[in-house]
Amino acid sequence: MPQRKASLRGCLVVAHRLAGLTLAAFLVLAGLTGSLLVWNAELDAALNPHWFRTTASNTNDQPMDALELRDVVQARHPHALAARVPLAQEPGHALVFLLRPLPGKAPLENDQVFVDPNNGQFLGERRWGDITQTWRNLMPFVYRLHYSLALGAVGTWLLGLVSLLWMLDSIVGFALTLPASAKSTQRPWLGRWARAWKLEMHSRWRATFDLHRAGGLWLWPILFVLAWSSFALNLPQWHDPMVRIFSMQQPGTGELPRRTQPLRQPTLDWKAAHLRAQDLMQEQASLRGFSVSGESSLAYDPVRGLYRYDVRSSLDVTDRGGSTRLFLDGETGILVATWLPTGAAGGDTFITWMSNLHMASVGGVTYKLTITLAGLVVAMLSLTGVLIWLRKRSARRKSG
Repeated sequence: MPQRKASLRGCLVVAHRLAGLTLAAFLVLAGLTGSLLVWNAELDAALNPHWFRTTASNTNDQPMDALELRDVVQARHPHALAARVPLAQEPGHALVFLLRPLPGKAPLENDQVFVDPNNGQFLGERRWGDITQTWRNLMPFVYRLHYSLALGAVGTWLLGLVSLLWMLDSIVGFALTLPASAKSTQRPWLGRWARAWKLEMHSRWRATFDLHRAGGLWLWPILFVLAWSSFALNLPQWHDPMVRIFSMQQPGTGELPRRTQPLRQPTLDWKAAHLRAQDLMQEQASLRGFSVSGESSLAYDPVRGLYRYDVRSSLDVTDRGGSTRLFLDGETGILVATWLPTGAAGGDTFITWMSNLHMASVGGVTYKLTITLAGLVVAMLSLTGVLIWLRKRSARRKSG
């Protein structure tokens, strides 16, 4: 039995070493970019204040209606679709409109438009994530690196697989911190495990090893959540079916039916759709027992012929914004589906919490600082793991 345990531990050491070396570069990149993205909105606005901020923050005049501003944006970009209207307006902040290319038309030069809601003035445009537009797109490009290595769908899949391996390796790494069963001549098991939590900086090698082991232990729950949520966000087509084994989920956007022909010009215009969506949401709030505290956005999908209406409700867990939503038919205004972030299906409640914990959109500034630290620790653990491997390889070569 002792030999079998030793053999198992040896296999775990090899597995942890191989996984760590495979993942090191990916996790260093993910950790560093993730630490920045915790402050994505603040950093993007700081880099582009002339786009995100307005000069009339203290005016007493009412801002222009967001749907009217959408008409202005659409008129300026007739070869694109202004597909989403931000409905939550903050004083001193621009409204950001997203453009989609129309079939048969040339690719869009820019797909993100910034408008001053106080006077309708266009503040700027950019092609989201295109780093060739220099520092204007730094934070969107950092997001693309973090989510897909800036490689599109291929990168998303690759990082999803990396996240799955990271999650499994986190369990292996935790197991390797546990000491073997105590013998009569040794200290108690818990006493020996306590050594794994300590940092002793009396030598460079000891510091490297302890930072790797103790650093991973102290933040292990958060790191495991980051690994799991990364897998869920990048590969929902793998993750969600596993969740459904244990709990229910509501139909998501991707499961709603597509039209045989896209509906470019819905019978229900944006203003009529907005009024209809407000009524439907209030009906759902009364029926399902939640309260609406503010609007988030109204979007239109011509492929499905559906408007999507998002609000912030008592079912949301985020610090800002909301994802309580419904879908209504663009021709008839009939309610097609609803999606509630919590309370309706256990699987969706779980994923809502996991994704918001990952993006540090809960818990205020304290949690954002914690996730910033966690991202740096992810990078540190990968680097120290490589250093430990290099040292041991060098020692083996010398002894051989």
